[in-house]
Amino acid sequence: MNKLIFKTALFAYINSICFRNFSPTCVKISKIYNNNIVVDSKCSCISHDKLQRLLQMEQKWNLFLKQKYGHLISKKFDLNYNKSKRKKTFLIIDDTILAKPFSKELELLTWVYSPSDKKSLLGLNAVFVIWTDGNTRFPIGFRLMNIDDKKSRIDLAMDILKDAKNFYKVNPDYVLMDSFYPAAKLLKLIRKFRWHWIAKIKSNRLINDVQVKDFFSYRYGNKTGQMYQKKVRVKVKVTKQNDNYWATSDIKLESSIIRKLYRKRQIIEEFFKILKSELMIEGCPSRTKTAQVNHIYFVLIAFCQLEEFRIKKNITTIYKIRLVLLDCIIQKNLKWNLKSNIF
Repeated sequence: MNKLIFKTALFAYINSICFRNFSPTCVKISKIYNNNIVVDSKCSCISHDKLQRLLQMEQKWNLFLKQKYGHLISKKFDLNYNKSKRKKTFLIIDDTILAKPFSKELELLTWVYSPSDKKSLLGLNAVFVIWTDGNTRFPIGFRLMNIDDKKSRIDLAMDILKDAKNFYKVNPDYVLMDSFYPAAKLLKLIRKFRWHWIAKIKSNRLINDVQVKDFFSYRYGNKTGQMYQKKVRVKVKVTKQNDNYWATSDIKLESSIIRKLYRKRQIIEEFFKILKSELMIEGCPSRTKTAQVNHIYFVLIAFCQLEEFRIKKNITTIYKIRLVLLDCIIQKNLKWNLKSNIF
């Protein structure tokens, strides 16, 4: 595939996802894109065969993300940046299920229990890590669970954190995670990077050889102790409110601040909602692992494109952008030439 066709296919795929709401098959992308552009010497029609070839190509899309949208995690891109009031930055770890209920021969398919749906779903189990300062969001990376690799979600999360440290060179104030992820080896890796973490913990976690539910006499409070897991000790500060427990490696934090910072973890839930309901991350019908991985990367590129546009136009949510884009002509490239007064 030559360079011009490659760029045209890539722009067609990403912009079609951004500007329209449909199940992203190659046939539909080709039809929608070709019917919404003005063909010229620099931008020709694109066939579904070329889009299918694009999906099957193995490229370093994480490098493309960094080169094209890495500035989203830069202080210079924050239009409201103030050195005297520096925003705290976070890495958030979580996993989600990309449901594929009608797929039978797709690689990496597995049955996974979904707490939100309260049932097991057939699909791809993906671990994500995103960077955020509370406003801007950037996907650091993802990994798909593969039973044959014998890697747990903890191991996959550790791999992505290593990319955050070595590839993106980020230095977050805190790493946030739910009660599944605070395993000893992951927490030690975070402290090795000299980052702090905040996590929700289950009531049966051991603090000073005592289950945390028996560690407190009242329905609220905070204490410092050693959290145990397989004879590994981690010094933590634990806070309780009713039947909820949080732990952090930053023992100087007050209880109210711990809870306030942990609420930032909700950002990744909204991130998942946008990927699924707006950008159709579950919609790719291809059967190969390469095509599924590429489709996820294209969705992440589309998300970054929308996020960059949202911040530049000072728009509160991606949903508001999408309401307008649905009525706009699909752009030929990633330098969108849209009238500012329509937003």
